[in-house]
Amino acid sequence: MEVVAESVAGIDVHQKEITVTVLIGSAESAKPKKVHARFQTVTFDLKACGAWLKQQDVKQVLMESTGQYWRPVWQILEPFGFNMILCNPRIIKNIPGKKTDQKDSEWLSELARYGLVSASYVPPRQIQELRESTRLSKSITQQMTRLKNQVHDILQRSNIKLTTYVSDIFSGSGRRILALLENGEVINLANIEQAGTGKRGYRLKATPKQILASLDGALSYNDRFLMAMNMNLLASYQRELINLESRIYEQLEAFSELYHRLQAIPGVGEGTAQIIIAEIGSDVSPFPDAHHLASWAGLCPGSYESAGKKHGAHTLHGNKYLKTAMITAAMAAKSTKQTGLRDFYWRLCSRMGKQKANVALAHKLLRIIYVMIQTGATYQEYKKSQRTEDTLTPKI
Repeated sequence: MEVVAESVAGIDVHQKEITVTVLIGSAESAKPKKVHARFQTVTFDLKACGAWLKQQDVKQVLMESTGQYWRPVWQILEPFGFNMILCNPRIIKNIPGKKTDQKDSEWLSELARYGLVSASYVPPRQIQELRESTRLSKSITQQMTRLKNQVHDILQRSNIKLTTYVSDIFSGSGRRILALLENGEVINLANIEQAGTGKRGYRLKATPKQILASLDGALSYNDRFLMAMNMNLLASYQRELINLESRIYEQLEAFSELYHRLQAIPGVGEGTAQIIIAEIGSDVSPFPDAHHLASWAGLCPGSYESAGKKHGAHTLHGNKYLKTAMITAAMAAKSTKQTGLRDFYWRLCSRMGKQKANVALAHKLLRIIYVMIQTGATYQEYKKSQRTEDTLTPKI
């Protein structure tokens, strides 16, 4: 194998310590010089590791993305000027056998020396912070959904059929009726009407009598206690989510122009645009072309060939946050009226089915986004009579 880097270091990262192996030697040398060292992961020792690597004249450092443990190591070593490479653990598995931290670091250094791994995308610090905020926002939203589902479970097991007549029980009139249940009050037509479901406040399709009948269940004291606790947690999450959204808008001010341009694409709303910028950033140069970006996002079909025959393969996992956002955008884009994206989706449906067509549409959207970020172009929708192969999507 051809040597592509003559002075490399492989780092096996753990929570408490890192194991470093340095390989130094020219391409002509039969056996490079090998040096090992261990450092604690406290800041002082990591800085000492950077100075030691400098003494060893290391030019390139390779490490795997082990949880969040790699991040402080990366941030401390990067200012030393090394060519930092982060790789996916899935693609650097060693040959089965005796496993030690030293052997792992040796294997990483050999991979770096012969250029056998491709670097993972590590965005700038500003994009990393935005990514952390948007991912936390998604996590909070998922937690809120779980809390709502638990409230629904409590109502159903208590034979309270409020959701039959009220589509959203967590806001407006529905929330005020839940408060009556939480407090254990005697419920009658009068307080239902006062809660906003009758007379002037009446906005529901069901009558107060129907709602009163739906509340005739067996809600125990423990169920009321649990429901009140879930509702308090839900209110707390809602308050914090509002604060987090304000922070996200502050972080997006530096990308305001791109943020608004992305929302011109059919199916891409504010939330999707935030995730796109947080996951990709405002510079697509780390990706050679749009197809590399789509592969990184997990929107490209796999390739499997054996004995001269090509077999179908599933898409890879990729970046689950970006992939989910693009699939969601595709589902919205296919419902838009008189757009080329909608027509593209229905043409594919006739030969590959709706699910595959939706993934293909998400792939197309991501290619459009790549070109928009790369060239600074604005999305423009053409009428059906104006569409040509060139106007639908820039050639990539």
